[in-house]
Amino acid sequence: MLSRLKVPCFLFILCAMLSGCGDKLARVEGTVTFNGEPVSRGMINLEPTDGKGSVYGASVENGKFVIEDVLPGEKIVRISAAYTKEIKKEADGSEIEICDDLLPVEYGQNSKERLNVEAPSTKKDYAFTGTDPRKKK
Repeated sequence: MLSRLKVPCFLFILCAMLSGCGDKLARVEGTVTFNGEPVSRGMINLEPTDGKGSVYGASVENGKFVIEDVLPGEKIVRISAAYTKEIKKEADGSEIEICDDLLPVEYGQNSKERLNVEAPSTKKDYAFTGTDPRKKK
């Protein structure tokens, strides 16, 4: 009799676990462009505005990003868009790539950008404009 009770209890707990938490998390996706062009590589981070909880992040590749399993709520958005500033050649023949950020610090470390993340999904596109540091004057 005891073993017959174990199976329904286990199935009940398993169903509760699978359905209870998953529907409360969100998928955040979107695009990042700079002067109308997709950002080829970068990072996007979502931080809780109250400083409590997890930081969520993803790579930006070819202008697109997807962040899975984000706890809903207001987040600070920090975005960086890397580009190769120069390639240094070492004495041994190896090369070192020196990167910099296309975007000013007010979009990264000093960001004031906010996003209200809502389950089950939130879509947000970021279009930045400015002086392109890759173009020589």
